[in-house]
Order: sequence, then structure tokens, then C-alpha cells
Amino acid sequence: MENMAIQAESTARVQEPPRGWRRMVALGPGIVWAASSVGVAEVVFATRAGAIFGMLLLWSPIVSLFMKYFITELMGRYTVASGENVVSAFSRIEVKIGKFMILPKGWILWLFWILFIFSIAGMGGIALAVGSTLFALAPGISYVVWSIVTLLVVGTILFIGSYKALEDASRILIAVMVIFVIYAIVETAPPFKSVLAGLVPSVPPESLRELIPLLGWAGAGAIGTVWFSMWTQASGRGMAGKSFIPGSADRGRIKEWIKINRSDLIINTVIAGILTCGFLIAGAVILNPLHVVPEGEGMGNDLAKIAGQDFGKTGEVIFLLGVFGTLFSTLLADIDGLCRVATGALGLRKGKGEINKKPYRIFLLIYLVFAGAFALLIQAPVFMLQITAGVDTVLLPVIAVLGIYVCTKFLPKEFRPGRFSVVMTCIAAAFFIFFIILLISAMASGVKFSM
Repeated sequence: MENMAIQAESTARVQEPPRGWRRMVALGPGIVWAASSVGVAEVVFATRAGAIFGMLLLWSPIVSLFMKYFITELMGRYTVASGENVVSAFSRIEVKIGKFMILPKGWILWLFWILFIFSIAGMGGIALAVGSTLFALAPGISYVVWSIVTLLVVGTILFIGSYKALEDASRILIAVMVIFVIYAIVETAPPFKSVLAGLVPSVPPESLRELIPLLGWAGAGAIGTVWFSMWTQASGRGMAGKSFIPGSADRGRIKEWIKINRSDLIINTVIAGILTCGFLIAGAVILNPLHVVPEGEGMGNDLAKIAGQDFGKTGEVIFLLGVFGTLFSTLLADIDGLCRVATGALGLRKGKGEINKKPYRIFLLIYLVFAGAFALLIQAPVFMLQITAGVDTVLLPVIAVLGIYVCTKFLPKEFRPGRFSVVMTCIAAAFFIFFIILLISAMASGVKFSM
């Protein structure tokens, strides 16, 4: 057995990292992360924040994404250096005080299950948002019926497992929508002073119901940071998806892949920040003066006013197609990611490879049935999304602390994050805890989520 291990070490190799301009070609998981982040936080939460409060909350996505960068980087770093995704690593952590066991191994998986349950309502909310867009395009069918049709299509695509062409089409539609938003902002020319004023943190109590979901889901939520680990694992960077013992040459390559992963994430965090701020500004300069707040059945028509102001009905239709592509691809990616996390939480993965398809499809079926039931019974997309985003935000500090732990305890010293990264991740955890406390206090004083 020892000879076999030595042989495995000598023959298995980490892929040579690209050099120079070729590094740009290697930008993978970060682009997926940024593309998937152009969804509910931008199209719904950021636009609503601008429509209701003007530029007041412009600072929030910038600060949130900056904080999340450090958390997400640890998720990718761990997978590049170890080959293992963080769900598996988290499941081995136990919490003791002295000789007393406080939390046994696997406790984090129970939190994932809780979020999995709450997120069903959120996916029902996204389905309703997609339905409102289709209703705006084809009003002959109820937006609730459109949402059920959307869930059935998503389920079929994920069950088959082949949706690259659809993803490519969605990316084109997202690009079209973003162009409309940028044009609308340039054409409207928001006052420079109001933009600067929006960069100064301000948190009126009545803004918390819009602020917390925006902070939690800008870029990606807690589960989104975990997905970055899984996407990194699928990319094959460094040790991702591998299980051999790296040699000295391999260790040098792993360090280079960690740098590439970090650069990838920085570039695409900036992209996500620009897009989120763009939607918030569009809501502030176009919808706020009209006293229009996107919600319910009319959400699609309300959002379309961003383009309709300059391009009329044709512009509205094209923009709505972009909104549809954005929200549909978000629903597709989110349900796929949540089912992958749930499957990983069962511990049925063989080695460090692909997920087990059978439990994945069972979770997919359960998810679609209950998300459809929520969409039929509640019919309040913004409320459903706010609740799910709020719960997801509560999990962010936990993920941050666990990320520090697995990277500093399970990784070899040469692959561990530096002191600055650890300190900033601690600050990020404290940042989200602070706003969670603010939200709880506001709810206790009577502030409610939107309906």
C-alpha cells in the first residue's frame, strides 16, 4: 500500500497554471458566480431600493460585496488547496467547551437543511417573478400559471442535465438588459452630488426590510459562497476534484492556482458591484420619480419602465426578455445549487468527484413540488424573497467563521490565508451580525416585510 501511495504521488500531477495573458482565459468559477449573481438582488432588491429610497442605499451593495469577497475567497482557496468542497469539510467540525460537547460533527448540515427548507419559498418567489415577466409579455395567462410552467421547465432541464445552450442564451439576454440599464442611467444623468451622498452609509429603520435582503444577496448569499467552492471543485483548478498527495512541484502549482482563483474572484466581484449599483441607480432616477415600486403581478411591467422611458413599447419588450433571461437563469442555477448542497450534505458523494444523481433528482422533485405550492398559496413574490434572503443572511457569519477554521486548521501552512485575509473575514462576520441585530430590533419595533 505504501508503494502504491508513493507511485500515486509521483505520477499524479496538478495541472500547470496558465501564464501571462492566458490567465484571462482561465477565469471560470468567478464568472459563473458573477453571472449567477445578476439576478434577484439586482433586478428586484436593488431596483426596489432605488425606487423607494432613491440613492440612500447605494453604499450597501459596494460594502456587502467587499465583505463577501474575503468569505468567498476562503471557500475557493480551501478547495483549490485540498481538492475537497467546503460542505464536506464543515461536516467534520465539532464544537466543544472543555470536555463538554456543544455541537457534534455534522451540526452545520442541520443549518443547511433549515436554509434548504426556507429557500423553497424563495424559489417560489423567483418563479412568481419570472411569471410576472411572462405575464407582462403575454397577459392572457395568469402570472401564477406562468410561474408553475416555469418550474416545470426548470425541473425538466435539470433532470436531463443539459442546459449549456440555454445558459448561453440567458447570458445574451442579461447583456441586453444591462445595456438598457446603462443607457438609461447615462441618458438620465443622475446628479453627481446625490450619487456621492448615497455612498455615505445611512440606515433609516424603515429601510431595513429592503436593506437586509440586498446586503445578503448582493453578489451571492451564504449558500452562494458555498457554491463557489463547488464550482471551483468542478473547474479542476489545483487540487480541485483530486485526491492524491501533491509533490513539491505540485505545491508550487497549487499556490499559483490560488492566486488565479483570487484574481478571478476580484474581477468578477467588481463586475457584480457595478451591475448592482447600476440597477439601484436606475430605480432611483427612473422609477422613484414615477412613484413606481416593482412588486406582485405587476413587477414585470414596473421593471419594463426602465427601458420604456426612452425606447417605448419595443424597448420594454426587449428589456423584459432580458429580465426573463436573468431571473430564469437565476432560478435554474439556484435550484441546481441548492439540490447539490443538499446532496453533498448527505455525504453520499463518491470520493471528490461528481454528485450522486439519484438523491439529487429526489431533492429536485421535492423542491419543485413545494416551490410550486408556495407560489400557488402565497402569491407574494417580494415577501417570499425577502424572508429567504433574510434567513440566508443570518447564515453568512457562520460560513465566514467556518471558512477561517477549515483554512487555518485543515490546510497545510503554505496554503493558509494571510493574517489580513483572516482579520477581514472576521470583520465581515461582525458586519453581517450587526445588521442582523438591527433587523431583529426593527422587527421587534413593528417594521414588517413587504407583501
